[in-house]
Amino acid sequence: MMHMKIQEFIKARIKEFHDKKILRKTFNVCQKVLLYNFRLHLFPGKLRSRCSDPFIVKYVYPYGAYDIENPKNDNVFKVNGHRLNVYFDNFSVENDY
Repeated sequence: MMHMKIQEFIKARIKEFHDKKILRKTFNVCQKVLLYNFRLHLFPGKLRSRCSDPFIVKYVYPYGAYDIENPKNDNVFKVNGHRLNVYFDNFSVENDY
């Protein structure tokens, strides 16, 4: 009986540690984001990007849902925030060597 309580305590501590390490991403309206396409695993090519062209955030729902718009055809659809990544405009790499 005591062994079960110790295991539950250890599981709770591990979960607490894990939850602290999770990075919460938040996006604002009119921000450009990349949409992660999880179905792209079926195609060959290791170096192929799994993120599609930049989309624009149109509406932010509570609990991590977003309305995003495709600027090419003005389609608006709802996605989970876990599928979005930050898009950097005019990103440049500087050589310091």
